Amino acid sequence: MNILIVDASKRSAQIMRRFLAKGIPDVGVIDYDLAQQGAPHHAFDWSSYDVVLLGENFGTAGNGLQWLEDFGPSPNFPAAVLVIAKADARITAKALKAGAHDVIIKRDISPEGLCETVRAAAASERVAVVDGATTAGKQGVSDAQIVARARGGATDDQGYKFKRLIGQGAMSRVYLGERLADKLTVVIKIMDGTLSGEDESVKRFVLEASLAQAIDSPHVVKIFEQGFTDQYGFMAMEFFTRGDLKHRIDTGITPQHAYGYMREIAMGLAAIHKVGIIHRDLKPANIMFRADDQLAIADFGISKRADATTQLTQVGSVMGTPYYMSPEQIRAESLDQRADLYSAGVILYEMLTGKKPFDADSLTGIALKHLQSEPDPLPPAVRRFEPIFRRLVEKQRDARYADADELLTDLNAMAKK
Repeated sequence: MNILIVDASKRSAQIMRRFLAKGIPDVGVIDYDLAQQGAPHHAFDWSSYDVVLLGENFGTAGNGLQWLEDFGPSPNFPAAVLVIAKADARITAKALKAGAHDVIIKRDISPEGLCETVRAAAASERVAVVDGATTAGKQGVSDAQIVARARGGATDDQGYKFKRLIGQGAMSRVYLGERLADKLTVVIKIMDGTLSGEDESVKRFVLEASLAQAIDSPHVVKIFEQGFTDQYGFMAMEFFTRGDLKHRIDTGITPQHAYGYMREIAMGLAAIHKVGIIHRDLKPANIMFRADDQLAIADFGISKRADATTQLTQVGSVMGTPYYMSPEQIRAESLDQRADLYSAGVILYEMLTGKKPFDADSLTGIALKHLQSEPDPLPPAVRRFEPIFRRLVEKQRDARYADADELLTDLNAMAKK
């Protein structure tokens, strides 16, 4: 069970976290950082949580009742409990009308009472829980059976509990789940090859899992298990409790945080490149944060080995996200690790300014900006990052950093100035 606490009082949040940890052994409690993140963007992924405990007043970020009214209608919004300072019939009525499971008074909170309220809220959660019987593909095979078959076990021994569908694509489904052996919260990704009718989709999924598992770094997503059949595949990977870099950019990042994030991105890229892998789709939405705020690079769906002799994506095929693509990616040329460093430079600019350095009204316009235009200088307040940024986004890759270790050297030197 994952609980999100949103409270302007760090002391109150700490007390609730301690009560929950003591009373619910398998609970995961995450504090929402109001000072860093402010009010959530409407694209915030609420589906990662079973229950949210909302305080009464968040300062400039609004208040718990307002968040209930703004985000409660979302189908992914978890069961909510409003925590208020003192009894107030008007606020209680409004909260219940807005969909709150319960309203509790802060000074009356006890360990047993809080845990009972949270358990009841989770049990009545409005978001439908997935029971593993979801039909998948033409053959009507459930996703639970897919996992069991791919693991080589009996159909009733999939090893995971499916909790909630949190994402779906043309050929894949992503669930929030739990590993039964140790109650660890995981993300389960299912690839359904019957929906495409092509072997390539299964091969690409196999490649994504094998590439990610080849990397041993705290700054890269952990893949716990993978398995495949002729038509299906699954991956069980770590669950990131604190969202992605895109949301943090949307809410604003301090130069100090941008510097720290850039160092972690460079360390992640160094580990990725050391085993001969090029990510090819580095972007803020693929950079995630763990509960301790450690950064990790995720989503190796279109990555490849630099020395691959058989490529699922041949030279001449353009893959990636246009805002972050290097000039050589746009020209569909062969790539090396410096393409990822270019993407990192774009991300650095966006972290420091909140804007993309290469922007236009169309995909063609964005591509031309990457190929022909120089970005605007960084604002005076963050001008010290300019030399690193400029070298990362050089049009000619030979003029960029040779590797992520060289970038790290400059970042470390910058801290000493």
